[in-house]
Amino acid sequence: MKRTIFAWLIVGTLLFAFTKTSSVEAQEASLSGEADRETYTHVVVKGDTLWDICDSLYGNPWVWPKVWQLNPHITNPHWIFPGTQLRVYYELPKSMAAASALDEAIAEAEEVASAATTPPPPVVPPTIQPTKAPKMVFGEIDQVGFITPFVPKGLGVILGEQRQRELIGAADHVYLEFHKNGDPEVGKRYFIFKTSNLIRHPVTERAVGYLNTILGVLEITEVSNQFAKATVRSSFKSIAPGNKLMAYKKRSEEIALLDGTEPREGNIILSRGRTFLIGERQIVYIDLGEKDDIKAGNRFQVFRTPKAEGLFAGDEAKLVLSVEPIGELLVLAVEPETAAAVVTFSLNEFMPGERIRLVLAN
Repeated sequence: MKRTIFAWLIVGTLLFAFTKTSSVEAQEASLSGEADRETYTHVVVKGDTLWDICDSLYGNPWVWPKVWQLNPHITNPHWIFPGTQLRVYYELPKSMAAASALDEAIAEAEEVASAATTPPPPVVPPTIQPTKAPKMVFGEIDQVGFITPFVPKGLGVILGEQRQRELIGAADHVYLEFHKNGDPEVGKRYFIFKTSNLIRHPVTERAVGYLNTILGVLEITEVSNQFAKATVRSSFKSIAPGNKLMAYKKRSEEIALLDGTEPREGNIILSRGRTFLIGERQIVYIDLGEKDDIKAGNRFQVFRTPKAEGLFAGDEAKLVLSVEPIGELLVLAVEPETAAAVVTFSLNEFMPGERIRLVLAN
C-alpha cells in the first residue's frame, strides 16, 4: 500500500514539472514570435558601429542606445566585432524615433551652449628673437695700445736676453726683474710694452698723455724671488732690455658694432707708429673716451672741414657748406679720455688732427 502511494506521488511530481516547462517554453516562443515580427538578425561586418548601423537602417544614428538595449550580450556598445549577431528593428517604432529625435535636439543644444560658454584660447604673442648686433673680427686686438695721462711703471722690466742680444723676438728667452708687488708665477703671461714721450694734441697743442705701445707677450718659465726667466710667446714689434711688463688679459677679437646715441665730434690724435699719413687697417687714437660715453664698437666718420660753395639762382646768391667724408673708424678699446680705433675705410689718406664724428642710429 505504501509503495503504491509513493509511486503515485512521483508520477504527480513529474506531470507538474512537465506542464510548467511546457508553459514557460510556450510563453517564450510566443514572445520570440512576437519579437520576430518586429526584429531580425543583423550580422556585424568589419568597420560596423552601432552608430553607423542605425544611420544606415533608419537614417538616424541617435537611436543606437535603443538597439543596444535589444542586445544585452553586447557589454560595450563601442566595441562590436565582425560576426556578432544583433537584433535590429525592421522599422523604428514611432515612440523610439521621437525619443531619439529629442535626444538629438538636446545634444545639439548642449553642444551649442558649450561652444558659447567656452572662452576662446588665449592669444599667444609671437616670440620675437632679439636682433644680434653685427660683428667685426679684428685679429690684432692684442697689439692695440693705449694712452695714459701719466707714465705707467709696470710690474717689472726685461733685464736682457739669454744670449745678450739687443733685439729680442719670439721664442727668445729673457731675464726679468719684478717690482715689489709684481708676484711672478710660473705659467703666468705678461704684455711687454714701452711708453712714449709726452704727446700733445695736433690741433689744440694741449698735453694729451703718453702712448703705451704693446710689443709682445711672454710667459714665465722660472721664478727666483723677484727675478724670473721667461719665453717670448709673441712679438709684434722689436723688444729690447728695459721694456716694461703689465698683466696679460686676452681680449675678444669679435667687436660688436654699436651705433652712437648722442652726437659727438673730435679729432684723431695720432696713429700707431706715429706716421704722418694714415690709411686703412692702421690703428689710430682719438680724443674721445669713456667720459664722452664712447664704447668699443662705436663707429666714427672721418671728414674734412666743410668747404663753402656758391650757388646762384637768378639774382640771389646762396652759400652752401658741403661735408667731405674721407674715411671711417671702428673703436677697439676705450680709456677715460681717449680711445683706440682701426681705420676700416679710407677714401684717401688722411693725417693726425682730422675731424671725426660719431655715427648715430638712424
